[in-house]
Amino acid sequence: MVGQAGRLRRAAVTIRRLAGHLTYHPVTNQRPQVSPELLEALATVEQVVKEIQRATDERAMEEVAMSEQIRLGHAAMDQGVQAITSVLEVLRATLAAPDGAVLDAPYGRGAPARHHPGALCTMLAERVEHLAIGLEVTAILKANLSRAAGSTFRRGA
Repeated sequence: MVGQAGRLRRAAVTIRRLAGHLTYHPVTNQRPQVSPELLEALATVEQVVKEIQRATDERAMEEVAMSEQIRLGHAAMDQGVQAITSVLEVLRATLAAPDGAVLDAPYGRGAPARHHPGALCTMLAERVEHLAIGLEVTAILKANLSRAAGSTFRRGA
């Protein structure tokens, strides 16, 4: 979990840094340039999210053996994964949109229904950072509870 959290943190930094570079200029019709570095960071986030989703059965077994705190940590991770997945889908669809004009419109009544890709990147980075914190906290709790359970077992023997 701590390794996954580190990968998420590094990806969030990259996504946040590159968010400001996704601009659209309506006069020149210049579209946002999606860098390979941004695509790699998005792929890393997707990979970690899939790893977390695959470990659902393992987490369920841990919940039985561990305390309520672990269960709450896992629930927060699942919620974070859902939030990240939804933003990733919207961001990928926005970046792939053939009509760049709807990406960066003035504010007010004429504003588009979709978020600007830079704003989506910022939202994604924030959610990724929250998930990384949740992974780290849960890993620490599990380590502490495992150690405590082991020392209790040894004392009782």
